[in-house]
Amino acid sequence: MTVADHDPGGASPWWTPLRGAELWARVIRVARQEIAFFKFLFESYEGVAIIRTVATLDGGDRLIAILATADFIAETEAILDDVRARGAPAFTSAALPAVCSEDWFLSTWVRDAAAD
Repeated sequence: MTVADHDPGGASPWWTPLRGAELWARVIRVARQEIAFFKFLFESYEGVAIIRTVATLDGGDRLIAILATADFIAETEAILDDVRARGAPAFTSAALPAVCSEDWFLSTWVRDAAAD
């Protein structure tokens, strides 16, 4: 299954379906200090996507996953295109790490909710 199956307009090939969750994940690499920018950016578009930090890389950069339903992939891509066109903050696309499965995301949400 690909994004094109749900988005005939041809969204980014960087999206990966999460088994059974009806969610798609896209990973971007950002500087640590930019995580909040992307988190609050997507929160301001209520219901479009959510952000999860998935890995810390050598040099301090982070991989963050953008999770969206198929209905919001095109809108999420438009938001990322706008950020890219403005040139700041910088980000690059990255592959979804193997640890990032539906089970991993759900277990992190449960753990985070229990801590609150």
